[in-house]
Amino acid sequence: MCEHFSGGDLKTAAKLVILEEYLDVYTTILDSNWDDDLWYVDTHAGTGKTHIDERGIDLDGSAIRSIEHYQDFFDRFYFYELDEDHFHTLHETLANRFGLSFDVGPVGVEDEDFLVARCDDPYIRIMQTDSNDGVSFLANHANNSAHWMTFIDPKGLTAKRSTLDTVLERGNVDIILNYQTTGVMRSAAAEHAHDAVRRTMGDDDWPEAGSNDDYIRIYKEKLEENEEIRPVLSKRLVSPDDERCRFDLVFACTNDGARSAMDDIMNQDELWEKASEEMGQSGLSGFM
Repeated sequence: MCEHFSGGDLKTAAKLVILEEYLDVYTTILDSNWDDDLWYVDTHAGTGKTHIDERGIDLDGSAIRSIEHYQDFFDRFYFYELDEDHFHTLHETLANRFGLSFDVGPVGVEDEDFLVARCDDPYIRIMQTDSNDGVSFLANHANNSAHWMTFIDPKGLTAKRSTLDTVLERGNVDIILNYQTTGVMRSAAAEHAHDAVRRTMGDDDWPEAGSNDDYIRIYKEKLEENEEIRPVLSKRLVSPDDERCRFDLVFACTNDGARSAMDDIMNQDELWEKASEEMGQSGLSGFM
């Protein structure tokens, strides 16, 4: 087992607070109002934990939180992790944490060559492949009646806008996406990195010298061309100990009640205090 991903900070904890509190809302609403399956889809699942260097702690990630608290609600869990070492650490971490047994082997699909870790109780599939390919394949070939709670949390500019569009066009989906705002801004200013920005934004309609606010505004406007998900919500997340790096959590769905609930979660006064508690510290409730 390799070491867990390292480099998280307070905004990482705030992101996970928002995700988990929205999962409370999502499972409550859909459990009583949806007759078909509920699937949890996590496109960049990592190792299961994030190591916070300055605190010396391992913070439970999205995969652990979704299984620990919501395995009775979701019929299936799909996790994607391209890095082979991280893939193995993830399924070993989940096995140790929950007493699960995974069968690890080739995918068994013609013309595809990657590993899958399979658990049937609960139903979990961890794919060691590029999530842009894997999630698009799932959206195009799986049962459309299942409702997806989809968490897109890339490291860097690796989440393609085309993949997001495929999931949105599928329908029956709520999406929380970690938009790498500062990464987009810096890459837009560097010509050699324009392919990454193009991949993230979906086209060439963006400035080469914009502000953080410009890029998240443009991204949301592009998403809102799909009238069914208007308005798209976002939450600016910047850690007080490192304000150089910003990301924005973007939320898209078609349900007004769910959107209102997420708006309350994103803008709660207690968010940063809760994030601080996740990190084993306190006293930051007034930040932002």
